[in-house]
Amino acid sequence: MPAGFSFPTSDSDQRLYKCLSHNWYKPSPGIGLGLVIHALEKHKDAFVYAGARDSEKATALHELKDKYPGRIVIVKCVSGDVEGHALVAKEIKERHGKVDTVIANAALWSSFGTVSGVFIDDLEEHFHVNVSGPIILFQAMYDLLKKSANPRFVSMSSIGRCVGIGLVSTQVPGICYGATKAVLNGATRKIHFENDWLVAFPMSPGGVSTTALDDTCVNDPSGLFKTLVTGTEPTAAEAAIPILKVIDESTREKNGGEFMHIDGTKMPSW
Repeated sequence: MPAGFSFPTSDSDQRLYKCLSHNWYKPSPGIGLGLVIHALEKHKDAFVYAGARDSEKATALHELKDKYPGRIVIVKCVSGDVEGHALVAKEIKERHGKVDTVIANAALWSSFGTVSGVFIDDLEEHFHVNVSGPIILFQAMYDLLKKSANPRFVSMSSIGRCVGIGLVSTQVPGICYGATKAVLNGATRKIHFENDWLVAFPMSPGGVSTTALDDTCVNDPSGLFKTLVTGTEPTAAEAAIPILKVIDESTREKNGGEFMHIDGTKMPSW
């Protein structure tokens, strides 16, 4: 922790963000890192708990820690790790006693099997990361969110894995990713209905130019996914701006339980 690290005497003058900042399986720059950067840049009162699978190797986050001393803590956070999330919650409780916005961004897409050919072990691994992970995160942050005057829980989902539109009707494989993102949408919507004090919704960032997108184009055995990539997709840094705008301006009445898109509209299909 940098020298001179201090906390406000009142928790009413500081926004507290908890972000899972890196992709689960490859610590490469992505949407999560973009959100961390933009939150720190946009909100001078923001304090960010940035989660990374390997916090010691999260070079970009350590650079932010130097750039914004006293405003960011890097925490080891592996999607689906119950004990690890409990330790993060304990740290947040001891430092601030609450959290205002939780963004569940970590995800896994490493299998491109069809329904008839998918390995069940792969399916279970994706479920653990993409569904159990955000639920475990929500459970760990639950009491801290309840302490906030304006609590938000947002899970990052995907337009490409709606059950009514998108990739489901194509020959692009990936049942592991698609099915688990669909379940995540349902779980996040259920969180909304179970907690009338909370703003909770899944969100689609649309296509974003990241290494994860590049990897998907390369690894898709059908070759169809890359034909859907236009080359004009925003970078993670560019996408973070409208994503955080939607989150910061969200209300239970306007956004709660809805499937939100990066442009602020509601997705027509789940």
